[in-house]
Amino acid sequence: MLRGIAVTLFFLLMTATSSAQSEEEYFDGPQIDKLIGEGKYQDAYDFIKFGVQKNNAQQRISATYYAGYGKFYLEVGMLTDAAEALKIAAKASGLTGQSVPFTLRQQADYQLTQGDYAAAASTAAKAYRESSYRKTKANIKDIVLSYCRSLEALARLRAGDLERAGKIIGEALRDVPKNNDSEPLFASRVLFAGCIIESHRGNFQQAQELYRRGMDVLEKKKVDSRDVSLGQLALAESYFLSGDLAQSRQFAEKSMEHTAKMFQANHQDTVTALELLARIDVKESKLAEAMTHAKAAVDMAVAVFGEGGGGTKAPMRTLQAVTKAAGK
Repeated sequence: MLRGIAVTLFFLLMTATSSAQSEEEYFDGPQIDKLIGEGKYQDAYDFIKFGVQKNNAQQRISATYYAGYGKFYLEVGMLTDAAEALKIAAKASGLTGQSVPFTLRQQADYQLTQGDYAAAASTAAKAYRESSYRKTKANIKDIVLSYCRSLEALARLRAGDLERAGKIIGEALRDVPKNNDSEPLFASRVLFAGCIIESHRGNFQQAQELYRRGMDVLEKKKVDSRDVSLGQLALAESYFLSGDLAQSRQFAEKSMEHTAKMFQANHQDTVTALELLARIDVKESKLAEAMTHAKAAVDMAVAVFGEGGGGTKAPMRTLQAVTKAAGK
């Protein structure tokens, strides 16, 4: 994958004229979602790059395409580039008033990945409101709203508000088609978020059914994307909470294998899987293995998020817990 965004584009942004971008906002944004949702990452990158170049030639900055860059870079595990792209998208959105819901969705996902849960919940709620106000294609409107709600629900869960998370994810799940025949844009992620939250509520059978529904969406559409890894991570967390450590380990390892196959070696989903493996090791009194996994999670988190980045906090806490359990 090609990397990086030229720093000189910040100057271009500040000198760009404000102009309507309705075609980009209402057609190209959903196309970026579609390509990434189908796991067509190179096609998505090429589509976004062409759009940026087209706008640069007209001395404009498109919030849609830079938010698309942010989405793409987040998917493939390039968090520094994602942050840079989303800064540009937010500024462009503020100048033009275009692509506000699309930009907010990507920002909320990035903040959630970084462990900034309060900000993620607030941004996801704003994305939901903005998406409600603006027109989208009728066949994906409800699932876009559900996806915004699922981001907020996960942020609330990770912040410790399980009751509110459960209420919000319940609302999100109501608009996911029951026949599992929806486009794999957001349905699987809403279902996997439901799997995680219902597991924390102790509803393990319901949680695992939500996982199966999410995977069915992907299998029916023959999609091989990051969603597969995310679903396996969700199920691994569910099994861990239910006490089935063997199954939890199996799906955490499957997630790591799939992430390695799809993307670069360092990826935030692999950090999550390594951290979970360390916690499983502790439960099984395998403290040497736990230390190995916890240290690997921290090292990879630093590589992905940067030294002191928000996404390093959870792995660092796990390493501290493992060190304490090992008596070192």
